[in-house]
Amino acid sequence: MSSWPLLLGIAILFFALWKYPWPGFEKKKKYILLSLLGLRILVGLGTVALYTYYYTDNSKADVHRYYNDAVNMAEVHANAPDEFWANWFGLANDFEYEGRHFDCMLNWVHPYGNRMYNDNRAVIRTHAILRLLGGNSLWAHSLVFSVFGFVGSYLICRVIACRWKLPSTGLLVVLHAIPAVLIWSSAPLKEALVLLQMGLALGSWFLLKNRIWRFLGAAFAIAILYFTKSYMAFLLTGFLGVYSLSTFWESLKKRRSNSKLIAFFIPEIAFPLLGIAFYVGFSSLTGWNPLLQMLSTKLQHFLNLAASENAGSQIYLPAFDPNWLSFLRTLQWGFINAVFRPLPGDFQGIFTWIMLPESFAMLLIGLGIWSSMRNGMRAWLWSSFWYGLALVVLMGVTTPVLGSLFRYKMPIWPIFLPYLWIGTEHVLKTVRTFFKKPTPL
Repeated sequence: MSSWPLLLGIAILFFALWKYPWPGFEKKKKYILLSLLGLRILVGLGTVALYTYYYTDNSKADVHRYYNDAVNMAEVHANAPDEFWANWFGLANDFEYEGRHFDCMLNWVHPYGNRMYNDNRAVIRTHAILRLLGGNSLWAHSLVFSVFGFVGSYLICRVIACRWKLPSTGLLVVLHAIPAVLIWSSAPLKEALVLLQMGLALGSWFLLKNRIWRFLGAAFAIAILYFTKSYMAFLLTGFLGVYSLSTFWESLKKRRSNSKLIAFFIPEIAFPLLGIAFYVGFSSLTGWNPLLQMLSTKLQHFLNLAASENAGSQIYLPAFDPNWLSFLRTLQWGFINAVFRPLPGDFQGIFTWIMLPESFAMLLIGLGIWSSMRNGMRAWLWSSFWYGLALVVLMGVTTPVLGSLFRYKMPIWPIFLPYLWIGTEHVLKTVRTFFKKPTPL
């Protein structure tokens, strides 16, 4: 089977970028779109090459593990199409424990049985469909995943450009300058699917005019995001929920400007804090805490895996029991790891060096938030705050390996892109002003 159908699709996309106007990238700006898509394709192929010829143990490389399972899954289609589709849609259990094809699907079921792990299936399903469409090699599949990441990036930048009145071109360039976004969402991995689904959800919600289509489009994107990374579906739903709440409250303030309650009450802070307080109180009284139990188990499994494989970039993160006091002791280390690392002494492998620009990007985001607090956009500010805080907590308390943390942080950057842009703009303006000052005689 040849890969020409996928290659033809990529060629058609390049032609469409060249021939037709794309919002925000008219005339000469098309070169930027074409260049960034080409860059993504090269990075995606380079990542596959890295994990093929440098890191040669394919059993530990996700780019190979998921693809190999998809090859076996596609072979089921060749012999029994009905059986393939039943399992693809989750209506049969032939790939589960004791199933007919369990032995050839090494990554379909995780041995720990944790829902936070089993998002392997979305990537395997995607690879399997690409195999049926003519993709007969991992290299061809890498091209398609690069397109997934590109489309997601484009949609997110268009949303931010329209909401914040910022240039689409600059936003897309800055987003591609973030190593985690460029590398991981260009490779045939979950991150490419996550970025595409985030772009579809945000694009539907903010760019579509019709309310019904806007809701249906966002709901569909979040539904498929749930099967790729379940916690990201909840976080993105929370982001849109807080944004909508803040927007509604601002419109209410304009209509009821005399009401002191409406003027001073901040629901974007009050309601999430009340929800957290309720959950903490309820779990403390009943002793039933499924969230901490799941996070504690995931961290312990990750620690065991890092120790067994002698992970080179392991960082300090103590295990915790599923109670709030123990969780808070680990949280302080998790927050430092997720926000401030890499620190001096962390630079051991190539990926820890690549992470260094992201440490500066975090500082620029902080500067951008401080600069934009006086310029409105309160809805995006609070919704991104809760989204970012939740994601940092989830990653920080479950990821004791710096290389994995580098990859898992990818979904933070698109949501905080406007603050990164504003922070960078502020620094450049300060530098230009400094060098334009006349030299005193």
